[in-house]
Amino acid sequence: MAIIKCKMCGGDLNVAGDSQIAVCEYCGTQQTVPKQDNEKKLTLFARANRLRFSCEFDKAAGVYESIVAEFPEEPEAYWGLVLCKYGIEYVDDPATGKKVPTCHRSSFDSVLEDANFELVMEYSDVVTRKLYREEAKAIEELRRGIIEVSSREEPYDIFICYKETDENGQRTLDSVLAQDLYDALTEKGYRVFFSRITLEDKLGQEYEPYIFAALNSARVMLAVGTDYEYYNAPWVKNEWSRYLQLIAAGQKKSLIPCYKNIDAHDMPKEFAKLQAQDLGKIGATQDLLRGIDKLLGRTAAPAPAPQPQTADPKAPLLKRAGMYLADGDFASARQYANRVLDLDPEEPHAYMYLLLAELKIRTVNEEALVSAPRPLETYPDYCKACRFAAGSYKQTLDELRMKQKKLLYTRAVSDQPMAESENDMIALAARFDALGDYVDSKSRSSALMLKVSSLREERKKKQQEEQRRQEEAAARKQQEQADREEQARQRAERDEAERRSREEEKQRRRSRGVALHIGLCAALAAFVAFSSVFRAILAADSGGTYLCVLGIYLIFTILQGIIMRSHKTPEAFANLPAAGGVIYAILVIIVNLLMPGESPSFGEVIGMIFGTALLGAICSGIGCLCKLFRKGMGD
Repeated sequence: MAIIKCKMCGGDLNVAGDSQIAVCEYCGTQQTVPKQDNEKKLTLFARANRLRFSCEFDKAAGVYESIVAEFPEEPEAYWGLVLCKYGIEYVDDPATGKKVPTCHRSSFDSVLEDANFELVMEYSDVVTRKLYREEAKAIEELRRGIIEVSSREEPYDIFICYKETDENGQRTLDSVLAQDLYDALTEKGYRVFFSRITLEDKLGQEYEPYIFAALNSARVMLAVGTDYEYYNAPWVKNEWSRYLQLIAAGQKKSLIPCYKNIDAHDMPKEFAKLQAQDLGKIGATQDLLRGIDKLLGRTAAPAPAPQPQTADPKAPLLKRAGMYLADGDFASARQYANRVLDLDPEEPHAYMYLLLAELKIRTVNEEALVSAPRPLETYPDYCKACRFAAGSYKQTLDELRMKQKKLLYTRAVSDQPMAESENDMIALAARFDALGDYVDSKSRSSALMLKVSSLREERKKKQQEEQRRQEEAAARKQQEQADREEQARQRAERDEAERRSREEEKQRRRSRGVALHIGLCAALAAFVAFSSVFRAILAADSGGTYLCVLGIYLIFTILQGIIMRSHKTPEAFANLPAAGGVIYAILVIIVNLLMPGESPSFGEVIGMIFGTALLGAICSGIGCLCKLFRKGMGD
C-alpha cells in the first residue's frame, strides 16, 4: 500500500488498520486520512498532497477532482478541494511550535458554507466530522481576519503581477520591467499595487490581506514575464489565476500579459485568448499606458482656454476645515464647514466635511467614509452633499456609496455563518435591510428573519414542553403525596384493627380463664362435698385428712397456674395462689367439722386456726413463688 503523508508537515503517518484518523509522530497533529480501500486512490492522494505542499493549488485541485470523479464518497478528497480553494498551507506557530493554517487564496465565501465542505460533512463519519469541522472553523476565522484587514485598504486601479527573484535569490528582469511600468503609471495618477514597493512597509505581517484587497479592487492586471517558468511559478500563478477566476465570475476586469524575450506561444495557455503586449517593441510602454487609460475611462481632453482667476472665498475656509479634520479638532472643523455653508448653502464638500467630523475621521479623503458603521444614505449630511453635487463629484459620491455598500454587504455575509443566536440574526437582518436592494440583501434578511421565527417557534415549543413536564412532575408529586397519605391511613387502620383484634382475643382468653377458674373451684367443691373417697379419708385420721386437703390444694394450684399461663388471665387472678392459704384454712375447718366424733374444744379450735394459718402462710408463699416465676418467664 502507498504511504500516507501528514497533511501538515509531509511526514509519514502510521495508520492503524482501517482507521480514518492518525497522529503524526513528527508534528504531533491529529488529522483525518483517506479510506485505505484502493491503492490507486492513495497514489493520487500522495500526488495531490505533494502539489499542495508546493503551493500549486490549481494542479492539486485537478488531482482531487479526479479522485472525486472515481470515488465520489471520499470525504478527504472534498476536503482537499477546500484546502486548494483557500490556498491553505500549514506553517509552524513560533509561539506554540504547532502547525497552524495560513491562507494564500482568500475569498468572500465562507468555508462553512462551501459546497465541497458540505460534501465533506455528508460523507464523513461522526468522529472525523468533528475534526473536519474544527479545522474548517480555524480556516474560517483566518479568512474573516483577512477580509477585515483587506476591507480597510484603499482600492487599487492596477495590479502588477511578476516574479521578484530567481532561483539564486537575485532580482529578475521581470521585476525591473514591472517597476518601470509602476513608475509610469503612478506618474499618471493611478494607484498601483506593486509588491516590491507596496508591501515594503508590511514586513513581519501576512501579505494575503493586502494582495486579496488589491486583486478584488484593481480593474486591470499586468502579468509581466520574461520566462515561461516565471509565469508558472507558484506565487505568480496564484495571483493571475485568481484574477482570471474573478473575470470568469463576471467582474469587469482586464488582464494584460506583458512579455519580453519570449515567444507569445510560450506564455501559459490560459493567456491564449488575451490581448498581450510585447514590451520588447519600441513604444510598447506608451501603447500600454494609452490602452490602460481607455480601459479605466481616462481620455486626453483638449487644454482649456485660459480664464481669468477669481478668488473663491470658500476655498480658504474649506482648507482650514480640512486641516482641523487632519488634526482631530472636529469641533473647529464643523465650525469652518458651517461658515462655508453660510456663504453657499449648496456646497457639497462642506456637507462631506461635516460628515467626516461627525464620524471623527481624521482625513479629508472621502474614501475613508467607506468604513462608516451604517449606509451613507442614512446620514443627512451625505444626502445633502449628493443633492447639491454635480458632474464628476456626484459620480464620486455615488461610487463611494456603492463601495461602502459592497463593504457592508461583504462584512455581513462574512458574519452570517457566525450568527447563531436569535439576537445576532436580528441584528444581521437589520444590517441587510439597511442595504436596501443591494445584491440579495433583502432575500438574506428575509431568510434570517424566517430563521428567527423558526427559532422562536422552537423556543416556544420547548417552553411549552418544559411547562408540561413541570406540571406532570407536580402532578406526580401530588399523587405520590396522596398515595403516601393513603398508605399511612391504611396502615393506621390496619394497626387499629390489629390492636382491636388483640384486645378482643385477650378479652376472650380472660373470659375463658375466668370460666375455667370458676369451673375448677366448682369441681373442687363438688369433690369435697360429694366424693365418697374424700369422706373415707376423713373418716380415717386427722393427719391423713390434712395431707389429703394439702394435696387437693397443690393440684388446684398447679391447674390454676396452667390456666393462667395459657389464657393470660388478669392480674387479680395472679393473686389467687396467695389466697390459697385462706382457702386451705377454710377447707381444714370444714374437714374438722365434718369429721365424726366429739366436737373440738375451744383450745383445739384455736390450735387448728393457728395451724391452719401456718399452713395457709406456707401455701401463700408457694403461691407467691409461682407468681414470681410466671413474671420471670415474661407472662
